[in-house]
Amino acid sequence: MNARSLIVCFSLLLAPLVHAAEPAGSPTHSLVAAKVIVADLKQALDFYQQNFGLKEVARENVEGQYDQVILGFGSGVRLTLVSSPKEQLLQKSRYPVVLIYTPDFETIVKRLEDTKQPVRRLPKSQSGPYNIAIARDPSGNAVEILARQQPPAIGAAKLIVADRKDAEEFYTSLLHAKPLQYFNTPTYDEVLLGFNDGMLALFQPKDEAPLPKSQFPLVTFRTRDIDVTKDDYATGISKDPSGNVFEIFMTVLDAD
Repeated sequence: MNARSLIVCFSLLLAPLVHAAEPAGSPTHSLVAAKVIVADLKQALDFYQQNFGLKEVARENVEGQYDQVILGFGSGVRLTLVSSPKEQLLQKSRYPVVLIYTPDFETIVKRLEDTKQPVRRLPKSQSGPYNIAIARDPSGNAVEILARQQPPAIGAAKLIVADRKDAEEFYTSLLHAKPLQYFNTPTYDEVLLGFNDGMLALFQPKDEAPLPKSQFPLVTFRTRDIDVTKDDYATGISKDPSGNVFEIFMTVLDAD
């Protein structure tokens, strides 16, 4: 499968954001947003805004289908919260689906602990030289929090996959992303694929049975590698070998 096989349709939501955030010399394919499925949009918004300082950038509503809100730290990769009446009871993995970098690690983790929200600091035997905690939002999505002395950022979209090798081959072939680091433990197999901004983590649990997949995209990419001649922006939606839905926005810089 290649990018040209994706179904093309119009998009009005992210196009202005993608264009505004595009740096000079950016690669052909870029990571735009990590997306999480939430049961209660207001509760999720409160969680991510109050605990991490994320700001609302845009929102969209399709009556009876879904609501989504895009959050960001300014520039860089976005976090999109998607709520649908069709997926209120979608079972969540116990493994993280998004990575957030923060210079305020202790403040954030202590706030979560003090307000009795689910959060667990990883021991050094698991986190190595890093300070890492795993929190859960009100919908049960696991969020990896990693201390980094730089401005806060969405560090990675994390996809739960059935076979790490198959998933890696699919995304490296489609998006030409380079593997940055591998982790292989008794409980999981993971690879981090690098983009201009952020990473895509492909995470294969070894101790968790496959769970039902969302019908909504869980990650958004941008590409220039599609021949679109008359529309500035369009989007393709498809699935990876594990059944994760993803979307690709096509940017045309030199259209007439």
